[in-house]
Amino acid sequence: MRFLRLFTKGFFLTVNITAVIFFLVSCLAPFVSPARFWPIGFFSLAFPFLFLVMVLFTVLWLIFHPKYALLPIVAMLIGWKSISSFVAFNWPGHAQPVADSTVKPFTVMSYNVAQFGLYRDKNSEPTRKAMFDLIKKEKVDILCMQDFYTSEKKGDFNNREDISRTMHLPFRFFSSDFNRNGSQHWGSIIFSKYPILKSDKVKLDLGPMGESLIYADIMREGDTIRVVNMHLESYRFNREDYKSIEKIKKQEDTGLVAAKGIVQKMREAYVRRSKQAELVAGFISASPHPVIVCGDFNDTPASYTYFKVKGKLQDVFLVKGNGIGRTFNSLAPTLRIDYIFVDPMFDVHSFKRIDKSGLSDHYPVITQLSVQGETDN
Repeated sequence: MRFLRLFTKGFFLTVNITAVIFFLVSCLAPFVSPARFWPIGFFSLAFPFLFLVMVLFTVLWLIFHPKYALLPIVAMLIGWKSISSFVAFNWPGHAQPVADSTVKPFTVMSYNVAQFGLYRDKNSEPTRKAMFDLIKKEKVDILCMQDFYTSEKKGDFNNREDISRTMHLPFRFFSSDFNRNGSQHWGSIIFSKYPILKSDKVKLDLGPMGESLIYADIMREGDTIRVVNMHLESYRFNREDYKSIEKIKKQEDTGLVAAKGIVQKMREAYVRRSKQAELVAGFISASPHPVIVCGDFNDTPASYTYFKVKGKLQDVFLVKGNGIGRTFNSLAPTLRIDYIFVDPMFDVHSFKRIDKSGLSDHYPVITQLSVQGETDN
């Protein structure tokens, strides 16, 4: 019996030490570019599960051998930078719209609209209408969209004009990264209630599938704010890849063959995103105006991409959200990949994620902001 206890303790201790090593490696992701060491991208993706293992081992050791609980506890303290970016520790109800009538807040939304269901639904009109209704209800002042589609083709949807008109957002800038027949366009877009003084785009990738960072310098209440919007490199999974992922989940033999192609796509995406993140970080740091950064980063809060782009900005979810804030409703329940970052000069009054499935595979994120010290005189 004593041998069995010693063996069991030794087994769990070995597993815990191994998990701690993997966890600490995942916590290096904010400091190590996948362009230099690509496996770090996979460790950052595994971070939520490794963190959960640390929590479970802490509970296990506290029940049976309290002194060994120091192992996962110390590991979590070392990795606190990653933990604090992954989980928002705010009380429910903490994120409330500003009630002070002397403060002049404005609302910002970021939303990957997945082309309004264009390629997913046989008839995308109901999806488009539901998304329009959702956005209109929020009465946003600045709207950033990724995976945006618009067309001047007869019988198609001119989403660019329709949103400006129905949402009362007359000012806009569109990247128009991909075009067909001169009348159909795809890319990222910024809509604004306030005048746009200057706007432009910066290519994130020179390849044929490369998208752009776009920005708009907006005049609001006498202050100029730079709004940045982007859609960073995705894994570019197709339908066959998603089928392969299901095979892997079911541990089918054919899934092992398919996994090689998936890993290759992920590796390439991690490397491209790290380079894009460095370009974006340089662009933000050079901004002559306070920035609001919106986008689908296609990467988690434990990643090099997240920390590189965020820099010294505030993540509005961490300021006013709670929990893990999932924004992508496919693949895994831990994926927060859509963000709004803001300059420290802004007060963050609220954060909201609209958990609406069946429209896009992303959830919209919304924040209410004001400029520090700005009051209604």
